[in-house]
Amino acid sequence: MKQIEVHEVSDLRSLTKGHVAYFFTDQEQYVSNVVDYVIAGLRQNECTIIVESDRMAPMIVLKLAQKLTAPELDQVRFLNNYEFYYAHGDFRINSIPDLLPTLFKGEFDPDMCYRTWAHIEWRDESEVSKLLHSEEQADVIVAEENLLSVCAYDSRRVSGDFRDRLLASHSIHLHDKA
Repeated sequence: MKQIEVHEVSDLRSLTKGHVAYFFTDQEQYVSNVVDYVIAGLRQNECTIIVESDRMAPMIVLKLAQKLTAPELDQVRFLNNYEFYYAHGDFRINSIPDLLPTLFKGEFDPDMCYRTWAHIEWRDESEVSKLLHSEEQADVIVAEENLLSVCAYDSRRVSGDFRDRLLASHSIHLHDKA
């Protein structure tokens, strides 16, 4: 798999598809990156699905509300990350394309382009192998559906070996500004 390195969310602007690994350390930078990603998608007439934690989602919503109009905000949907990944009782990937009709209810347009941003968290180390398997499945889904999909990980929870294995299942690696 060819690997692409990008150093800012704005560098993703020219991309319409790909599986992105993002390891973050700074919460404020993380929130800014999510907002920039959503805005870049809106400029390309894309809706954004954000899979996020209950503690981070309100910060993102607040920043988005400061920058977007009501119709633009309607193009963004949030899913709770634990409900999404633990819907079946243990860590497992779900197909966002399968969920789109329910997320956008009567407004769903199958011809619309969608992008995703997922903050991936897990309960304990025993779930790491399931997470790695899920990322491999996600890579297939992203390719089949022609999505641009960011998988965000808190660097403090990711060991060196785990990080290397995650990077192997993502064609694009996003780094924070130095």
